[in-house]
Amino acid sequence: MTGILEFREKLKSFYSKYDIYVNPLLKFILAFGVFSTISRHMGFVGRLSGTSVTLVLSLVCSIIPVNFMILLAAVLIVVQLYSLSLEVAVIALLLFLLLFLLYFRFTPKDGVYTVLTPICFGFNLGPVMPMTVGLLQEAYSVISVLCGVVVYYFLRGVVENASVLGEKSDKTAITSKFTATLNQFLGNKEMYLVLITFLLVSLVVYVIRKLSIDYAWTIAIVAGSLVNFIVLFAGYLMIGISGKIMGLVVGTLVSLAVAFLLEFLFFNLDYSRTERVQFEDDEYYYYVKAIPKMFVPEQEKQVKKISSKGRRSDSGREVRRRLSEEMDIDEDLLR
Repeated sequence: MTGILEFREKLKSFYSKYDIYVNPLLKFILAFGVFSTISRHMGFVGRLSGTSVTLVLSLVCSIIPVNFMILLAAVLIVVQLYSLSLEVAVIALLLFLLLFLLYFRFTPKDGVYTVLTPICFGFNLGPVMPMTVGLLQEAYSVISVLCGVVVYYFLRGVVENASVLGEKSDKTAITSKFTATLNQFLGNKEMYLVLITFLLVSLVVYVIRKLSIDYAWTIAIVAGSLVNFIVLFAGYLMIGISGKIMGLVVGTLVSLAVAFLLEFLFFNLDYSRTERVQFEDDEYYYYVKAIPKMFVPEQEKQVKKISSKGRRSDSGREVRRRLSEEMDIDEDLLR
């Protein structure tokens, strides 16, 4: 355990020392994942789906705030959808404008969660996001995750029905295309189930981890995982969705592991050394509960230099001393 704590402290020290280089690298990796996902699943415009374009966009996003990455990704998606169908692009544009108004009004600093949510869904790890937000952010930050959920299900529906939505039709069929596109997410019962579940998970985790009880984060993580599994499992049965139970189990277990990792990195407390302090002033009584964090100071290594020249000098002096004693002469004569 000591070795793990020392590694954590070294990791924090490394990040604080080289954050000017680490942050752009992390944003580049995130942007590359976002634009690669868009190009792979929505490559309707071949010239915008190449690796070179993805690399250039990722490099640009590595030096700009995450919110601009979201705007750039939205523009790219609208352009890709315009190549598929004008009606789909118009609805996507209106949807993005609505989500941007909601996002920038409440959670303008939580863009990374909005970007990561669709990516996590692509790996069947959606429950990771509400758990993370509940542990690290405020209660309203779940809005950023919910925006990511809506975008994911809308784009998934468009991609799954691209062959139908992309067909050329006369003017009389434009209304039907609008209706079909809207139904991709307005009539998606699974999306509403996930939105309700993620909202509940995030709020449960947030409320419990704020309580002044021992092992609050651990209890919050376990409770959030149970809420996620129970609500989604019951919801899948109610709306008749099959074949997702195994993915639900895997996603819940992975979110559990990620949450415990976050607890270790940001909230690793030593409850065996809990202290309670009581004091008062003229107006109030104060009851303070103090729990120290687990911390292992980095060991300072001392390097002792040993000079071989000095040892040879000392050895020579000893030899001259012995010879001078044996020969009964002055030691300086032997230099």
